[in-house]
Amino acid sequence: MTKTHTRFVKNLLLVCLLPALTGSLSAQIAWKGLQKLEGTWKQSGKASYEKWTVASDTLLSGEGFKIQDDNSRKITETLQLVLKDDGTIVYRATVPDQNDSAGIDFKLTFFTTSSWTFENPAHDFPTKIEYWLQDAETLRATVSGDNEQSFTLWFNKVPELKQLPQRPRTLQGYDVFISSRNTGTVKRFDAFTGQYKGEFGKEQIGNETQDVAIGPDGMLYVTSLQAKNILKFNPADGTFLGNFSQGYDLEKPTKLSFGADGYVYVSQWGQEQKSVVRFNAQTGAFDKDFTGPLAGPLGHVWDRDGNLYVACFFSQDIRKFGPDGTPAGVVSPKDSLKGPSNIWFHASGDLLVADWDQGSIKRFSPDDSVFRYKSAFATGYARLEGTAIGPDGYLYAIDWYLNLVKKLDADSGRSIGVYLEGGGMQQPNALTFWKVKM
Repeated sequence: MTKTHTRFVKNLLLVCLLPALTGSLSAQIAWKGLQKLEGTWKQSGKASYEKWTVASDTLLSGEGFKIQDDNSRKITETLQLVLKDDGTIVYRATVPDQNDSAGIDFKLTFFTTSSWTFENPAHDFPTKIEYWLQDAETLRATVSGDNEQSFTLWFNKVPELKQLPQRPRTLQGYDVFISSRNTGTVKRFDAFTGQYKGEFGKEQIGNETQDVAIGPDGMLYVTSLQAKNILKFNPADGTFLGNFSQGYDLEKPTKLSFGADGYVYVSQWGQEQKSVVRFNAQTGAFDKDFTGPLAGPLGHVWDRDGNLYVACFFSQDIRKFGPDGTPAGVVSPKDSLKGPSNIWFHASGDLLVADWDQGSIKRFSPDDSVFRYKSAFATGYARLEGTAIGPDGYLYAIDWYLNLVKKLDADSGRSIGVYLEGGGMQQPNALTFWKVKM
């Protein structure tokens, strides 16, 4: 199992080292104890579960799964505990789309009446999986490897989960706003039918519309290379609500993102000002220059620890900054990007990067403190910049050169076809969805 396979071990259980299995009697005692795992176990503080079922006299069948935002159940791994004819007991895990869908076996080497240790010393990580039943309702899992690598998770037994009704994922009832760079406007479409509903903002934007985003207050925020402020509009009717940002004149602002920390971040492409700066997301008051000078900063995204990642177009790389703005260096491999324009995290934790020059989306996997190139996620664009995950869970990506928006499977990158075109879009470069108020 490589590092990419460590997902499945986050649903396992922990530790005790006692006499090795020496015969069929020992195997039967251990196997009887393992029946205590039957049931559904929820990871503490997470919507992650592991369920075990006694399938036969020699098989415990399990699955790890997550309950997603739409109440659907996503299987993350299939599990088995197997009592073999020779008395050997193995724990086997299979992760979809990994290791050619082959199971990885860990042999039971030690046990007590309430703990079980499984090992595979030939594996890189993990080499050991330890289960420890603290009491009838509490389970602890420790996973470890060489070089003292390990982590521990806690689980509580819960009642059988009923299949929750899945909320419909649809674009019905939404509008989509698209920045039209060369018309200096924001184009509005019915997100469900694709009907063009008009444009607005020409007088305030001037030309070279850049980014569009719905803020925490439900209003629409827009940047333009010709504006010195973040512009604010009412998405219901396109009414201009004034200059939002205050206390700092932006120079050629491009991408903007609302962070979970209460600030809105803006990239600049000016001659003197070429950094990411931030403003208070409620008042619009200038806070600080967050990154210092960068070579063509565009899209940004945060990881779970609050670190900011910035796609730098001219230096052809991704730069990382701590939650306080401390530079952490380049995290993308050299020569892996030609024109990074936008970035976001895949559900797996991989980093996805839209490459404007090469017309593709590239996938990078975390590797210690940096990322390594993994594969092409999507291809077939002339010029690629604006991207967004829609309310329906699909990925929407703009071809700046062909003046259209494509729809993709957000998990696999599979193309579903053209989503929108027309409406007089000219070099569109960003989009955002808004729930229409009825």
